[in-house]
Amino acid sequence: MIGLMFFAFNSLTKIDELNTIKLSTNNLNVLSKMIYNLQQERGLTSGYLANEEEKSTNLLDTIRLKTNKSFDDLLQNLTQPIYIKKYKLLIEFRAKVNNSYISSYQAFDFYTKIIRTLQLKYLTLTQNIKDPYLIKLLQSYMNLSFMEESLGQIRGSINGILIQKTIDRDLLNRAILAKGLYITALERFKINTSENIRNHFNLIQNKDNYKYIINILNSYIKNNQKHTIQDNKIWFLKSTKIIDELYKLDQEHLYLINNYIQKTTNKVKLDILFDVLFFIVISIFIIWIGIKLKHDIIRNIRLLKEYKNAVDRSSIVSKTNTKGQITYVNDKFCSISGYSRDELLGQPHNIVRSQFVSKAVFKTMWNTILSKNPWSGVVKNKKKNGDFYTVEVTINPILNHNNEIEEFIAIRNDITDVIKLNEDIENTQKDLIFKMGELGETRSKETGLHVKRVSKYSEILAIHYGLNEEEIKYITLASPMHDIGKVGIPDSILNKPAKLTPEEFEIMKTHTTIGYNLFKNSDKPLLKAAAIISHEHHEKFDGTGYPQGLKGENIHIFARITAVADFFDALSTTRCYKDAWKDEDIFQLFKDESGKHFDPKLINIFCEHLEEFLDLRAKYKDID
Repeated sequence: MIGLMFFAFNSLTKIDELNTIKLSTNNLNVLSKMIYNLQQERGLTSGYLANEEEKSTNLLDTIRLKTNKSFDDLLQNLTQPIYIKKYKLLIEFRAKVNNSYISSYQAFDFYTKIIRTLQLKYLTLTQNIKDPYLIKLLQSYMNLSFMEESLGQIRGSINGILIQKTIDRDLLNRAILAKGLYITALERFKINTSENIRNHFNLIQNKDNYKYIINILNSYIKNNQKHTIQDNKIWFLKSTKIIDELYKLDQEHLYLINNYIQKTTNKVKLDILFDVLFFIVISIFIIWIGIKLKHDIIRNIRLLKEYKNAVDRSSIVSKTNTKGQITYVNDKFCSISGYSRDELLGQPHNIVRSQFVSKAVFKTMWNTILSKNPWSGVVKNKKKNGDFYTVEVTINPILNHNNEIEEFIAIRNDITDVIKLNEDIENTQKDLIFKMGELGETRSKETGLHVKRVSKYSEILAIHYGLNEEEIKYITLASPMHDIGKVGIPDSILNKPAKLTPEEFEIMKTHTTIGYNLFKNSDKPLLKAAAIISHEHHEKFDGTGYPQGLKGENIHIFARITAVADFFDALSTTRCYKDAWKDEDIFQLFKDESGKHFDPKLINIFCEHLEEFLDLRAKYKDID
């Protein structure tokens, strides 16, 4: 009987979950239309501001009306203050556009930020979903949306270049970044999407307009003007057609998600109907038994209600006495922790405590609940087998009729998968940054292992120099982008096998400022670190370096570390213009240049820990 009621409860919970998901997908549809219209308004607004000769507002006014309608639909479904605020900001921004108070770049950035805010809503959809297939569908849809946005940014950037009829380096860099984001989203899209959606996308990729977009973008990246166009209207029309194709695929994807949810809902409803019918049969039988066993049945019903209430209130439950000893755990607690009920009862609750949670957290928690207040937080616990899981926990003190603490009840939700998803997103960002570093080296015919070695060497130097954990993370991730500015250096100079002329060397030196300009306006600490490293890694300790002639500790420690790491790897490996140096020659050069080219403290660290560097060089050796 208890099992039947439990199954029925689970079925009803599943229906509620599916209805919530269905509502979320409806919101997803509204968000998709909203983003699509904003992407078009962004492109038209940027073009409107850039075209000083002829400013036609007819098409812009039309798309603004569509955007307004989408915002109205959005606010009917999602009334959060942030969306109302964004709408007000959009109205105010349009007034500035009409009076030409802002630049085309500012307009592009404004719309891009709104679109990113809306796309963040996508990331919340999979947090409470347990169906693996549905999670894959939603992840596929999110990556498809990111692909649309990346193409929208590419469309706007190249459109600005065509309107200005000149290569705007800032716009080109935006297009390059957008291309990287597009490729990352595309790979993840292919992994998670269904076969039908993948086949449909392959048809889009084979269309002339799609190939046209890629060819034009690659032409500008290579500074090859021969095959580019001069008519921005042709570009905007063809790129918009491809984005429209992706939007149609977007809608097809939503239909697939809704159809799956509807089929699953129908199945659960049938299960509930079966449970209800079976419950009726059992109830009749209980009534017949109840004539003979009235008192026992009443007592059992009371117990059943208590058990049901316990299940209704919690997912992972435990109770402790005022001394912190476990007095009760439910099955889910045993299941997730790996301990049996007998192993847990009577034990202190720190039996599942992990070393990742500081004593200060538990001290705060204990002081809070002893003051008769509930405590909530996120805690990483340890299983019996040594694995870890993360839970959202709320601990409530239970008071008796004298307002004294009788016991504590802890209710938990397993959020291990959500934490893993967030880690995957962060790792995706790290992968993208690392690929950007490889991009700069690939143009100069360096291997991806060069940036890997520079990253590892920089990490060793940072650790022994005494930087804190966060600083070590930033330099390890950002040092591979030290030469990202090389994307702006012509191949004839970058890969010249002979010594550069003075004029060519001056051009080569500009890769430091190109890389700096790429990241300097970012508010992200990691990209700020990349800007510093790119700008200063050719400065010398005695002030004779470039581009600013900085001296000593006026050179940021990130750049001083990267300079040693990059120089060691450059001398240790064969390049198009030189052979690899012998180790003894490298070590002698470092000693000679200590205090001149390099920070002497870093050279001492290098010499003291030489074996670590040599081991890493052997581990990440280039493959011939």
